[in-house]
Amino acid sequence: MVRAILPNENQKSTNNHTSLNMKKLSILGLCLVAALSASAQKSLVKEVEGKAKGFNADFAAARDMLKPAMTNPETANDAQTWYVAGTIEYGDYDNLLGKKAVGQNADGQIMGNDLLLGYDYFMKALPLDSIVETDKTGAPKLNKDGSKKIKTKYSKYMVKKMAAHHQDYVSAGQYLWDAKDFDGAYRAWDIYLNMPSNKMLGNDAPAALPDSVSAEISYFQALAAWQAEKLDAALNAFDYALSKGYNKSDLYDYAVSVAAQKAAAETDSVAQEKANRKVVYYADLGNKACGDTTVKYLNIIINDKINNRKYDEAKELLEKAISVSPNNAELYDVLGILYQSQNELDKAQEYLTKAVTIDPTFPKGQLDMGRVIYAQGAKIDEASATLPNAEYAKIRKEKVDPLLRESIPYLENALKNESTEQEARRLLRSIYYSLEDEANLKRIESM
Repeated sequence: MVRAILPNENQKSTNNHTSLNMKKLSILGLCLVAALSASAQKSLVKEVEGKAKGFNADFAAARDMLKPAMTNPETANDAQTWYVAGTIEYGDYDNLLGKKAVGQNADGQIMGNDLLLGYDYFMKALPLDSIVETDKTGAPKLNKDGSKKIKTKYSKYMVKKMAAHHQDYVSAGQYLWDAKDFDGAYRAWDIYLNMPSNKMLGNDAPAALPDSVSAEISYFQALAAWQAEKLDAALNAFDYALSKGYNKSDLYDYAVSVAAQKAAAETDSVAQEKANRKVVYYADLGNKACGDTTVKYLNIIINDKINNRKYDEAKELLEKAISVSPNNAELYDVLGILYQSQNELDKAQEYLTKAVTIDPTFPKGQLDMGRVIYAQGAKIDEASATLPNAEYAKIRKEKVDPLLRESIPYLENALKNESTEQEARRLLRSIYYSLEDEANLKRIESM
């Protein structure tokens, strides 16, 4: 029988001591590795900082070298890391700008992105840039209220660098717009607009912008947001431009289009109605700014009045516009359509006749004139539908068919214009079918 040999007490003590020493050594080793790792990352950041400075700076190499430090836990929350990252981007921009100034090729999109990244990195570095001041013994210095005294190392440089490039963000937006990076263009112009009020820049922030400049840049920003399909941001930018005095007709046109696009995209009825109200709001502003005679805005306003059964208000608007612009065929056309919507067809025809008389080449006037005459015939036809056949046939021959034929020349004119062709073709198909005009029916159907 083999007996297990048990260690004596002295052996136990020796083994335990050895094990404890091994654990201590292991822990010390891990701490040493961690310290070396942290030290290596910080050394890397310092090395990259050197590469990003001077006449022979290699920004591409510096950018690649710094990437590990931007995600490493030891340096990702260090102000120096983001200070160096921002310095690389602003340095690259300045280098490309210098090339551009002497006629060399410089990629505008890269320049725009340099400025966006430089700003983002510096804004990340600023809140991290705080160092506790210490005395000769290494103890923290205290303020009168007992809090620790804090100083910064990189903030002054970063703030001055951003402020010095403030105006460049206007160009950056243009570069990115030209490259169809509309989201980037929006951000560049947003930085430009908001940098003067950025509290993190303190007294070194750029001076407040004149309203005229803010208005124009906000307008450009709205267009960029629209192209980037950021409809809410676009509408907010349009509103800001208006608040700063922007009053060019293009703004109202685009704002109406964006609000209408938003309304069409909404699935919630409340949100859709809110967007539709915004359409009318911009149309009303545009109408007032353009002198109450711009039909594209009046149409929106009047349709809104009609939808809300405010017919008298709609007529009042149109009559006022006509008194200012009595030779505007479009205004008479809209007034004619308004009367048609109330089933006052004779009155509608009166104003539509004025429209096509003033401008015989106005395709919508031709379409609407033909449509109202057709509607008169259809109204008589419907009212006669229950009469005996002989009476009905007489009314068709003496009243309905002549009105249908009277509408044809106007609708044939409207058929020649792309904007009115589809509706004109639909009405003509119905008329030629009703008149049993097979030749013209085939012609229309073959189009």
